[in-house]
Amino acid sequence: MARCPLCSEGPGKRYCPAKGSQICAVCCGTKREVEIDCPASCPHLIAGRAYEAEKQGPDSEAARGVEKYSNEFVYKYSPILDAISRSVVEERLNSPWLVDNDVIEVYKSLAATMKTLSSGIYYESLPEGSVRISLFKRLKAQFDELMQPSSIADRRSLKVSEAVEVLDFLTFAVQANSGVRPKSRRYLDWLTSMYRQVSSADQSSGLILP
Repeated sequence: MARCPLCSEGPGKRYCPAKGSQICAVCCGTKREVEIDCPASCPHLIAGRAYEAEKQGPDSEAARGVEKYSNEFVYKYSPILDAISRSVVEERLNSPWLVDNDVIEVYKSLAATMKTLSSGIYYESLPEGSVRISLFKRLKAQFDELMQPSSIADRRSLKVSEAVEVLDFLTFAVQANSGVRPKSRRYLDWLTSMYRQVSSADQSSGLILP
């Protein structure tokens, strides 16, 4: 049996679609979503995520977040949440290197930018890295559109304070549903799969929190 090409020690027993070769179980377990950009379809990734989620157990921070953001909040902002989430999915499809941590940092940068609008001194708090900046600009354009006066009778423009609340919620949603590994795409993979499965007519804020 051939040796694992990553460590040259263990026997290559698991096929790694990201590497296109058989790697050992140890490298698969320790380098998954750390050094290896695992595709969402990898069965070992799916099994590993399920195991880690079960092992982590209840998260007190996530529980507090669920209590903070009521069903009324989600219902009220569902069109905005869906619009922003759709934009994230569109960016992800154009930028395969995007990971959950990038989305979190972009949300935080956008929230910081929005807060400067309230102070009267506008300043864009751009995140670091071209991948994050690209997502930032896409979402900023989306928020700018949502905050413009609307000619549609049943749609009002989003306030700055509301935009900050929405971004805080979205940040919590990604943090609560992502993995601990630096290249985790657990939330992004889930969000992308949902938008591929359902039509826009059936989409609701239920897509935000798995």
